[in-house]
Amino acid sequence: MAAPPQLSRIGVVRTLFSLCGALFFFGAAVHNPGCISIAVDAARDAFDRPGIAVPAAQRIHEMQWLFLLVGAALLALAWLIGRVPALDRWFRRPLVEKLTLVMLVVLTPIVWGELALRAFVPPREATTSLFLKDDELGWKLRPGASDRWGGVEVRINERGARGPLVPYERIAGKRRVLYLGDSVTFGYRIARWEDTFPFLADSLVAARDSITVETVNLAVEGYSQWQEAIVMEREGARYRPDLVVIGFVLNDVTEMFQLVRFGGAEEGFQVRNTASSWIDRALRKSAIVYEVQNVVREVKAKRRLGEDLRLGAIKQQALDVETLMRRPDQANVTTAWDFALADLQRIVDQCATLDVPLLVVALPFAVQLDDPEELSTPQRVLAGYAKARNIAFLDLLPELSRAAREDTTAIFLDEDHLTRAGHRRVAEILAPAIANQFNPQ
Repeated sequence: MAAPPQLSRIGVVRTLFSLCGALFFFGAAVHNPGCISIAVDAARDAFDRPGIAVPAAQRIHEMQWLFLLVGAALLALAWLIGRVPALDRWFRRPLVEKLTLVMLVVLTPIVWGELALRAFVPPREATTSLFLKDDELGWKLRPGASDRWGGVEVRINERGARGPLVPYERIAGKRRVLYLGDSVTFGYRIARWEDTFPFLADSLVAARDSITVETVNLAVEGYSQWQEAIVMEREGARYRPDLVVIGFVLNDVTEMFQLVRFGGAEEGFQVRNTASSWIDRALRKSAIVYEVQNVVREVKAKRRLGEDLRLGAIKQQALDVETLMRRPDQANVTTAWDFALADLQRIVDQCATLDVPLLVVALPFAVQLDDPEELSTPQRVLAGYAKARNIAFLDLLPELSRAAREDTTAIFLDEDHLTRAGHRRVAEILAPAIANQFNPQ
């Protein structure tokens, strides 16, 4: 079937470039705060997603300019084809015309959708190759990996842990301390593992008490006690430690409920920012992929909520660290503590089976330093649990609060991660507690 005379005269490719350019100009016209707000309200009702937020006006306007830029480029190309006969003839070749049509038909809606959704994608950490997906744990460290994370270069040893490679076999004359924990114990945004508190503490113990300590740090960013219990069973027991230290951070109680398996809509910050190839990295930057993943996770989360009424109760009210501190009797807080302490008990039982002492270290949030008496309820919950089971417990809040008042050196990088000075201070507090486990007073 022949093309209409007018279309044949102008050229199919030139016409399609013009239409696509006009489509992006239309996108620029409707991509404004007013229209976006109306669309968000409609999406909240249509998809039952009240959490959809209207992006910042600056982000909306940035995408508006990109719509205009792409539209102007397409219209300029259509104009150029009409002005340059050789270019017009080249685009009229049957194969070139067909390939161009396919490319425009496929790419135009993808690019348009990317620009339309881009403002809704929150700023994210750069992708990294440090983590691997794991069916049981969710994620773990990639053995032998080296990549930038948190603005610093991080190296992982051949067994998938941070620090030197320690053989499973014991070395005569050395005490072995094994650490479990999350990003605080791991040393997020600390470039050298030697500057993190697990390794600083072993040198302080050696200097103070003449005890040679060998440190194994199995902490992984984002982990809570349910994952640490698995790590202890899988890997920790193989090291036959003399002492297990758990770095317990307050968000261990709350963050697990953001994961799909606990009724949340997340696969894990580490998984979301993990890419093993350039294709993976490109896909993880896609706004369309981001939104599709959100929908899939929410479907899984709703299915999971229906399976466990306790998880449904968790979601009825806001649950975060601030709630742990200020509303300890709230129903979802007590339920969250039930989960966390049950997982901690799994580690306690494993240590008892191995006849290895356990030291639980409560790492505070920065906000607690300003009012340790009023905001220390989570630490008191942990202390009560440890006392009832005769578990060694170290609350860092009093000492760190005192240090913050006496010294202007920053202890925290953010709400919970330690600076190098913070790691040093924690190691100074921790070292006597470790030495006391080896030489009880």
